Amino acid sequence: MDRRTSASSLLALEAAQGFCQQLGALWFNGGLEANKAASLLTATPLLKKLLQPIAGSDSEIEVSAYCLSTPLLNAYSELSQLGEWQLALLGLNPEVREHWLNLAAARCREAGAMSAPQVLVKLIQQLGNASGWVLAELENTAVTPQIIAGPLAQLERDLLGHSLNENAAIPALCRILRACFMLYNLSEQAEALAPIQPVDVTTKQLANNWCRGRLLALPESLLNEYNLKGAINPNTDWLLVPHPASGAKNTNIQLMGLLAEQPWLFLLSLLSFVQDAWAAEQRGGLLLTLPAGQNAFAPSQVNVAVQGIDGDEVSLGSLATFLVQLLSELNIALYPVRTNSPENIQRLNRALIPLIAELLLKKIWQFTEVGCGEPSHYRIHPDFSDACYSLPLAPLFGYKSQHLQQAIKQLAQTSYANARSVSAANRINR
Repeated sequence: MDRRTSASSLLALEAAQGFCQQLGALWFNGGLEANKAASLLTATPLLKKLLQPIAGSDSEIEVSAYCLSTPLLNAYSELSQLGEWQLALLGLNPEVREHWLNLAAARCREAGAMSAPQVLVKLIQQLGNASGWVLAELENTAVTPQIIAGPLAQLERDLLGHSLNENAAIPALCRILRACFMLYNLSEQAEALAPIQPVDVTTKQLANNWCRGRLLALPESLLNEYNLKGAINPNTDWLLVPHPASGAKNTNIQLMGLLAEQPWLFLLSLLSFVQDAWAAEQRGGLLLTLPAGQNAFAPSQVNVAVQGIDGDEVSLGSLATFLVQLLSELNIALYPVRTNSPENIQRLNRALIPLIAELLLKKIWQFTEVGCGEPSHYRIHPDFSDACYSLPLAPLFGYKSQHLQQAIKQLAQTSYANARSVSAANRINR
């Protein structure tokens, strides 16, 4: 099936509805089995460059599934609802997109005829880089732009509440075309992503779990906020997903299972391990501090700072801010939505509260109240620190997580150096 034939088939309402249903399943599970994704990739070949393949466990099966990727998650964050995201991916097909470009061109021509030029300016701003597509449509003398319902008007109403030719849909039309243009450009320029391994909850292949291209589900309490209808169900074979907390006592073997099943607890325990190892070098270090007046077991925000060799400190912001930056450096995307807006960072900070309480209760972290004007702080619990250098935890906090440890320290050191450079430049400018 060539591109033109596949595009034409998607213009049929039933085919487009099936396409969007598969996209919905992709979104709610974080991925699709390869055989279920096949129809998406046949209809829209560009999608293959935007999806993260999961390697097959059988050597004869090259790819067993396809997962969401950072560009697809970023596109969702730029849109107002799932329906817009589905249509933006549907629009990667040029013949499907053609009618929407015709609508946008007609809207621009309509706005250009008005006495208020700011209307056209605002419309172009809303279209973003997709305005280049719309300009080409306006320059095409063989086509007269018209504001009419298209062949997928019913699908548009089902997904958005109105068809894209209606006045109320103008902002959605612009957002969809803007997101579609961004994804189209990325898919045209990029190579297909290399397959990554399925998730292994035994910790035997930990490095494969925390690899580039992986999705990390939000902490359980925050994931539930995005899951009010119970539809989001991230696949545990492909995504790093928090499992229900076990009531195990604090023995090393039970801790192994806990850290394997709770990726956020493992990441936070590794952060304190790096902090402890760095402090042992006596060449500066990482600080996890608690503002005065807060409950150590329920902090609204833990702050992260780097201390230089001479004792000077540079703030790196909240714990959530640091973790989001770390995951970005590792090219591990948060599912189902990115959290780099101030509001979502605060939500993530709140979602970390029960995890911090569990770290303290299981004696993985320890809280020290300093007083005398000095901020209280969290560090690794001495018992857990000793356990990290003994079997069975030693490999987990040794060679299996070395790349994660290096990423934590490098991010802290780079942020510290950048802050010092900015401070020095400001002093010179004064």
